[in-house]
Amino acid sequence: MLKVEFNNLSKSPIRKIFLEKIAGETIIKSGVLDAKKKEISISFADVGEEKIKNLNKNFRKKNSPTDVLTFAEYGNQGEIKKIVDKKIFLGEIILCYNDIAKYCKKNKLVLEKELAKVVSHGVLHLLGFRHGKKMYKIQFLISNFEF
Repeated sequence: MLKVEFNNLSKSPIRKIFLEKIAGETIIKSGVLDAKKKEISISFADVGEEKIKNLNKNFRKKNSPTDVLTFAEYGNQGEIKKIVDKKIFLGEIILCYNDIAKYCKKNKLVLEKELAKVVSHGVLHLLGFRHGKKMYKIQFLISNFEF
């Protein structure tokens, strides 16, 4: 079971049900957790470009907006797999819809697919994935679902 909290601070058109679907499918494809045996929680927020720029500067020392930031509760997949509690809070994902939309317009991408890829990317980081072939393959699969 997956519980998603969504704070839409920038009043973007992102819908909670979209986040639930993408996060749920990503968790299943990752193979890290059995979503049928655990109560998994993730917090999402969508913020404006100035807010994500400030967060990016404070936490990553990069003075620019970005599409997504993740704040994971666990350091790696091994830690997550050892959890015996039924309830698991994986962490928080901060999105910047405006940054994603600009990127899509500039690169002539389908916004919904790119948003799915970015959300999946964030969830995979919460699950302990690092950038690499396996992570990118899962993101690609998720971004090509029919919504």
